[in-house]
Amino acid sequence: MMQLSRWKITLVTLVTLLGIWFSLPNLLPKTVLDQYAFLPKNGLNLGLDLQGGSHLLLEVDTEALARDKIKNLTEETRDRLRSAGIAFGSLTAQGDVVSVRINEAGRVDAAVTALTPLSNPLVNNPSARDVAITKEADQVIHLTYTKEGKAAASSGAVDASIETVRRRVDNLGTREPTIIRQGTNRIVVQAPGESDPEQLKRVIGTTAKLTFQMVDESASPADVAAGRVPPGSELLPTSDPTLPPSMVVKKRVIVSGENLTKAFVDTDQSNRPAIGFRFDGEGARKFGEATSQNIGRPFAIILDGKVVSAPRIISAITGGSGQITGNFTVQEASELVNVLNGGALTAPLNIEEQRVVSAELGADSVAKGQLSTIIAFISVLIFMLLAYGWLFGGISIAALIVNLILIIAGMSVTQATLTLPGIAGLILTLAVAVDANVLIYERMRDEIRAGRNVIGALDAGFSKAMETIIDANLTSLGAAAIMFFFGAGPVRGFAWTLSLGVITSVFSAVMVTQLLLAWWYNARRPKTLPIQAADGKGVWPLIKILPQKTNFGFVRFSKLAGIISMVLVAASLFFTIWPATPPCGGLNCGVDFKGGTILEMSQKSTIDLAKLRSTLDTLDLHDVQVQGAGQSGQDAMIRFESPTTNAQAALDRVQTSIKAQFPDASFKPATVVGPKVSGELFTGGILALVFAIGLMMVYIWFRFEWQFGMGAVVGLMHDVILTFGLFAIFRLEFTLTAVAAILTIIGYSMNDTVVVFDRIRENLRKYKKMPLKDVIDLSINETLSRTIITGVTAVMALTGLAVLGGEALFSFSVALIFGIIIGTYSSIYVAAPVILLWGVNRNAAEAEVVDVGGFKGKKAPQP
Repeated sequence: MMQLSRWKITLVTLVTLLGIWFSLPNLLPKTVLDQYAFLPKNGLNLGLDLQGGSHLLLEVDTEALARDKIKNLTEETRDRLRSAGIAFGSLTAQGDVVSVRINEAGRVDAAVTALTPLSNPLVNNPSARDVAITKEADQVIHLTYTKEGKAAASSGAVDASIETVRRRVDNLGTREPTIIRQGTNRIVVQAPGESDPEQLKRVIGTTAKLTFQMVDESASPADVAAGRVPPGSELLPTSDPTLPPSMVVKKRVIVSGENLTKAFVDTDQSNRPAIGFRFDGEGARKFGEATSQNIGRPFAIILDGKVVSAPRIISAITGGSGQITGNFTVQEASELVNVLNGGALTAPLNIEEQRVVSAELGADSVAKGQLSTIIAFISVLIFMLLAYGWLFGGISIAALIVNLILIIAGMSVTQATLTLPGIAGLILTLAVAVDANVLIYERMRDEIRAGRNVIGALDAGFSKAMETIIDANLTSLGAAAIMFFFGAGPVRGFAWTLSLGVITSVFSAVMVTQLLLAWWYNARRPKTLPIQAADGKGVWPLIKILPQKTNFGFVRFSKLAGIISMVLVAASLFFTIWPATPPCGGLNCGVDFKGGTILEMSQKSTIDLAKLRSTLDTLDLHDVQVQGAGQSGQDAMIRFESPTTNAQAALDRVQTSIKAQFPDASFKPATVVGPKVSGELFTGGILALVFAIGLMMVYIWFRFEWQFGMGAVVGLMHDVILTFGLFAIFRLEFTLTAVAAILTIIGYSMNDTVVVFDRIRENLRKYKKMPLKDVIDLSINETLSRTIITGVTAVMALTGLAVLGGEALFSFSVALIFGIIIGTYSSIYVAAPVILLWGVNRNAAEAEVVDVGGFKGKKAPQP
C-alpha cells in the first residue's frame, strides 16, 4: 500500500486540480469570471438566510377549482344517467347548481339513486356532504355544490398546491426553498439566489393538467368556425402550428396526468425535442382499451386546456408509454418534464406579488458565523499539530484542506444550498473527517507496539484501518441516499451535503495521506515513527504521553449504565410527548413547525435592519426573522411565532415598539402564515429516518452478525430520544435546524459504533478462547485513544460555534456537542451490552451469552 504508484499520483493530482478549478468562482471576482469564458461560473449556492432571493406571493384560484367541479359534476351526471338507461331532457349548470330534468316521472327516484354516489361525506366533517341532491316537483333534480364542500376542496387544494410547488422547486436541484401558507388560500414562496423570479414563476405557475381525450370528428369545419359544439364536447385552442387553431374534443377524459408515473425529455422522428411518458398499471389499461376501440380515429393530448398534439390511432397502444410531440424547444421540454413529474396543480396559481428579499440573517449574524467557523477550523488544525506533530499532523491538515476544496467544488458544481447551519455542519464534517486519519495513525502505533518495523506498520496501518473506514462511511452514505430519495426539502439538501462530505473525506484521508506518507518514507527511510511512544527524548507530539495500553473495566458498569439509560430515555420520552398538544407536544417548536405572523413594514428612508432586529430582540418573541424587501431598502418583512394567548396584544406591542424607534414606519395588515414544515415534509423526513436506521441495521447484520445490527439500532434510538429530551427539558427551540442536528448526530453515533464493533469482530477472530466480556473490554480500550482524539476535535470545533456563533447557531451547536458525547457513551454502554445479552456465534455449537449483573439473554443453539 505504501508504493508510489503512478496511477495514485495521477488520480490525487487530477482530482485536487479539478477541485481547485471548480472552486475558483468562490475566490475570483465576478468581473474576472465574466471576462474569461472558459472559467467555471457556478459558485456556492448560498441559502436564503445568507443571500436572500426571490419572494412570490401566490393565490390559489379556488373559483376555477369550483368551476372545474361543476363541469365534472355535469359530465358525471350525464354519464351515470346514460349508464342507468334513464332518459333526461335539459342538463344545465348555473352557479354552484347542476340541474337535470328526468323525462319519466316514475324514473326520478331511480335517477336519484344513480346520482347518489356523486355526493360524498367530508373527511373532517362526516355529517356534511360535498354535493347536496334534491328533487323538485317538476321532475327536476338539483345537485348543489355545498359551501362546506367548497371550503374543504379549497383547503385541500392549497395544501396539495404547497406540496406540488415544493416538489417542483426540489426538482430544479438541491435548493432549499421556504414555502409557507398565508391566510386561507395564499402561498408564500422564497427561493434562495433567484434574483430573477421569471423562471421560478414559469415552473411554479404551470398547472400541468394533462389529459387524453378523443377528437370529436362529428363537428364540421363550419360548426367549429361558428362555435357550435355538439353536446358532450368542447372547443379547445391548439398550441401546435401544424394543427388547426382550435379543435373539438370529447369532454370525457380517457386518461389523466394522475396516472402518469414518469415524464422525460425525448426526441421525435425528426429529432426534435419531445416529451416521453409512462403510465401506471391503471392508466396503461385505460389507454390500451381506448386505443383498441378507436383504431383509425384521432385523439387529443391536452395540456393546461390546449391541444398540444392530435395523432391518429394506428394500432392499440398497450405498452403504457408514449410520446408528446409539438413545437417544443429543449428548455420548454425540460421545464414541462419537471412540472409533470412534480404533479399537476389541483387549481391554478395566480401571482399576486413578486419581489427580491434580502437575507434573513443580518450582517452581524453572518459575521459571527464566519468568525466562529474560522476559529473552529483553526482550532482543529492546531489540535492535530499538537497531537501528532509537524509531520503526521501536517499531513492530516493537508488532507483536510484538500477535503475542504473538494467539498466546496462539489457543492459549487451541483449547486447544493449552503445555509448558516450548513456551514456549522460543514465544520463538523471536517472535524469528523480527521477520524479517518486518526484511525490510520492509531493502527500504525498498534503495529509498532506489536513489533513491526516502520514500513510494516505504515502498510498495516492503512490496510487494517481501511475495513473500518469503509464500514463506517458506507453506513452514512447509504443513510444519506435514503434520506435524499425519501425525504424532501431541507432533508434532501442535508443528505446531499452529507454524501458529498463522506466521499471527499474518504478520498482525502486515505489517498492523499497515503501518498504523502509514501513520499516521506521513500525520501527519509526512517527507523522510527514520530508518533511512537515517548523514548525519553521529549513528549511532543502529545500522542506520546497518552497511555500505550489502558485496561478499564467498562463491562462491569453495564448494569448501572443500563439503568441510567432507561431512566433517561423514559424521562426524555415523557417530556417530549407531554403535554400532548399538537403539533410538537412537549418540544418548544419554533415557527418552522407552528406557523406564525408576518408583518410588513415600510418607511420613506432606508430601513436599518440591524437596528430593527435589536428592537425586536427586546420583546421576548420567539424565532424572529427580519428580511429587507424590494430593491429600495425601504420595506421589511418581520416574521415571528404567534403567542398562543392574546396574539393581537403581542402584535400591537411589536408595532408600538417599532414606531418608537422608526417614527415614520407604516404597516400593512398582519397575516397569519402556516408552518414551513408541512405534513408531507414531516412525514417524508420521519420515513427517511426510519428507512436509514433500518438500512444501517441490515448492513451491520450483513457485515457482522444480527446481534451487532440490533446493538447499533438500539444505540441510535437511544441517542435520538435523548437528543429530543435535551430540546424538551431545556426548552431549546426546535426548528428545521434542530432536525439537521439530529441527522448529524445519527451519522456520528453510527460511525463511532462501527469503529468499536469492527475492533470487537477482529478480536473475536484473534482471541478465540477469551471470554466475550473481556473481548469487548479489550476492544473498547484499544479504540479509546481514537475515540478521545476524534471526540475532542469535534467538541472543540463546536464549542467555538456555540460560544461565538450567536443565537442562530447556539441550539444547533449545543445539540451536536451533546450528541457527540452521548453517541460515544452509547457505543460503549448501549450498543455493546446488546451483544453481551444475546451473545455471538464463536463456534459451531452455540452462542456465548454473558450475564450482565442480572440481565441475561437466551442461550440457544446456533445453526
